[in-house]
Amino acid sequence: MPDLPMQYQTSYEWQGQASEGNIKVESRHAFPVGTPHDTDRFCPEHLLVATAETCLANYVLLIAKLSRLNIISYESTAEGELEQTEDRKFRFKRIVIRPIITVDDTDDSLANKVVEKSHDACLIARSMNFPVDIEMTIIVEE
Repeated sequence: MPDLPMQYQTSYEWQGQASEGNIKVESRHAFPVGTPHDTDRFCPEHLLVATAETCLANYVLLIAKLSRLNIISYESTAEGELEQTEDRKFRFKRIVIRPIITVDDTDDSLANKVVEKSHDACLIARSMNFPVDIEMTIIVEE
């Protein structure tokens, strides 16, 4: 385990037009960002939802391996729901992640436990000030 506190650094560079910019992370490709209306760039709202979805997937795959649960396939969708507050500002109300996990084990209770542990362990979900709900589907392939 790395020493704490760990830090994650990014940088943002405006591209000179409208809201077009690039996020940079050391030793990685630039990531094009913009607003929800920019169809060729990623917006912060989508990135927030994708971050929660990816965090859950990473933990499911790790904890499944440690638990000796053989995952045949993992896919998911996620949806972030916004609400308008009394002061007419928008905020996230919740995120729902819907993983579909195919396992080759006839006991799907282990798969359910793995997803629950993964959700509890996910740093991103635990850091948000709104609920991150999981609606999972477990498929047992014989």
